[in-house]
Amino acid sequence: MLENYKEILDKSKKRVLDLGHDVIQAYDLLLESFRDGDEIKADEARNILKNAHDRNSKIDNEIIKTLALFSPEARDLRVVIAHLKIASELTRISDYIRACAKNTKVQIIAEFFIEDIKEDTQAYMQSAAKSLQAAVASIVADSEEELEGLYRNVNVEESKCDDILSVLEQSVIQKVYLEPEKAEAFFAFLKSMRKFERISDRSLNIVKLSYFAIKGGKIKL
Repeated sequence: MLENYKEILDKSKKRVLDLGHDVIQAYDLLLESFRDGDEIKADEARNILKNAHDRNSKIDNEIIKTLALFSPEARDLRVVIAHLKIASELTRISDYIRACAKNTKVQIIAEFFIEDIKEDTQAYMQSAAKSLQAAVASIVADSEEELEGLYRNVNVEESKCDDILSVLEQSVIQKVYLEPEKAEAFFAFLKSMRKFERISDRSLNIVKLSYFAIKGGKIKL
């Protein structure tokens, strides 16, 4: 394999991994902003990911150039396709984080942290965090065994997110019935919470793509 081809491949992988690490950092800041009602941390989270789409475009362009110049085959082709799609998944996750980090939503969600659904809300967000961390770890995993372990972890956390979201939805509907004057805030809270479930879903997609890069087969996202 040509050295310059390997360099291009390594560079695109590093760009994808760096984006993944920034997404995790922004997510952690987002959780802190919700816990503390700290809008400054929410702004930091948004700023970390403000160029996510531009970074994704650079990754896309590098990979398209690689495909055009080198016409990779078999595993090498799977790897570049996986990088392309993983970058796209991370960019969508960054969109969810930025949307939740808007100041008005931080105030709404922080308010719920002192109410009776605080425990479920925190567990929900932590499950999504674990999914995301495992997904980014899968980008550099180099064995089927390691990837299978990460897949199991993400699958468990994704299922937890689904279950906890159902509980949160039921709790919020009850609150709307008891306090209809707060209905707008309750539904804004639910709308934001559903984005965390999507983060978990897309994290599962990333692990599947990482597995595809090593093992092959069909991509089922």
